Amino acid sequence: MKEIWHLLDFEHNKIYLAGDIGGTNTNLALVGETDQGFDIIYQADFVSSELHNLADAIALVLDMTKEKLKGVKIIAGCISGAGPVKDNDCTLTNLDWNINGNALTEQFNFPIRVINDFIAISYGVPILDLNNTNEIVPLSQSVPGSRVPNGNVSLVIGAGTGLGVSFLINDGDRFMAFPSEGGHASFAPFDTETVELIDYMNRQNNYASEIEQFVCGNGIGNIFNFYKDVKKVSFDSDLQRIADAKHSDKAGLISQMADKNPVCRDIMRTFIKIYGRVAADFSTTLLPFGGIYLAGGIVSKNLQFFLEGRLFMYYFEKNFRPNIEDILRTIPIYVIKDYNVSLYGAANAAKMGLIR
Repeated sequence: MKEIWHLLDFEHNKIYLAGDIGGTNTNLALVGETDQGFDIIYQADFVSSELHNLADAIALVLDMTKEKLKGVKIIAGCISGAGPVKDNDCTLTNLDWNINGNALTEQFNFPIRVINDFIAISYGVPILDLNNTNEIVPLSQSVPGSRVPNGNVSLVIGAGTGLGVSFLINDGDRFMAFPSEGGHASFAPFDTETVELIDYMNRQNNYASEIEQFVCGNGIGNIFNFYKDVKKVSFDSDLQRIADAKHSDKAGLISQMADKNPVCRDIMRTFIKIYGRVAADFSTTLLPFGGIYLAGGIVSKNLQFFLEGRLFMYYFEKNFRPNIEDILRTIPIYVIKDYNVSLYGAANAAKMGLIR
């Protein structure tokens, strides 16, 4: 466990337990609320595979902080998990244990909600400061100044191990986030390369390929295999190293080598243009004039490729109907850089749980 005290002196009268549980990392935090927003007071990071359940991790956090938090009561908690949630219980996709909010509530004597990980990110979006480039970065605009949040619907998309999709509605008094399984919608090719790519994947699937097979870490690995098996690119030692790696490790290696290896760079470009097109497809369905927020480690770690040459924006804006292009050009798009957005979002959801 790695622990961090972000604030040693604090006067928050409302403190929430926030959690972000993924297949790789489990992050727990005590988050304080003020009139200005939320502050992370204490954070503990665990390796998920080393935990047998979440209750033990929460108990350890509460024990480690009890001296400094003497006399301060945690009023509510919210835990986000990477998996489907039903009846305050999350079945984690990549771990052999689940998160039951009702059992945790009974054990720790304060209400604990369980939500999907992308719902937590969605509830974190309203907390982000659009003028703080350490938290969030706008993508370039074809018409400077034309893109400002101006609507009640926002879209959150995040490529990581898989592809998360959710949407956020501002009803005037508060925000409400809704889950989606948009990453599992069928993928529609849009140029010669993507026609060949989906034909390659369809032969392996024996069925229609879904978006997540191209827009996520494993998707980058699939694109690499397409370059190897269909495009027949010439192999050097770098590409052979990627070919020999586990499929789940391919994306990280490709990203690391993209600055110096032209094939890796082309693979990243293919990934980014597909990402842009997919974001446009969701946008024509939802019309998210409140903004599109790109989350997940892939985009934040490879921001230079998203900004370079406006590749993402070109494929996002492109449509055979000029009136649809005009609509897409008005939707603001941001890259979320603050890794703790899920913890802030979980704290925000815990607060909202008390209001309901």
